[in-house]
Amino acid sequence: MAPQQPFGTVVSSIGINLRRYPSTDSAILGTLNKDAQVGLRSKVHAQDIDGNSIWYLLRDQAAWVAARHVANTGQVPLSKDADGAG
Repeated sequence: MAPQQPFGTVVSSIGINLRRYPSTDSAILGTLNKDAQVGLRSKVHAQDIDGNSIWYLLRDQAAWVAARHVANTGQVPLSKDADGAG
């Protein structure tokens, strides 16, 4: 069963890393496998990954994923800053 909208589905064949901040220089907090579905809280413009500068903040934990590797379903609100509060 899919999470409540908005949610994302991992489309990268090798999965993705969960990051503390929206950057590949940030600490890895965990990973998600291909086809994993996660709730999305908000999005920000941050590090560009293959032409996509959007990063999603997960709904159930303080972790970020690059939108380049996630197909979203539903409208993800834009946040003003990387802590997801704005």
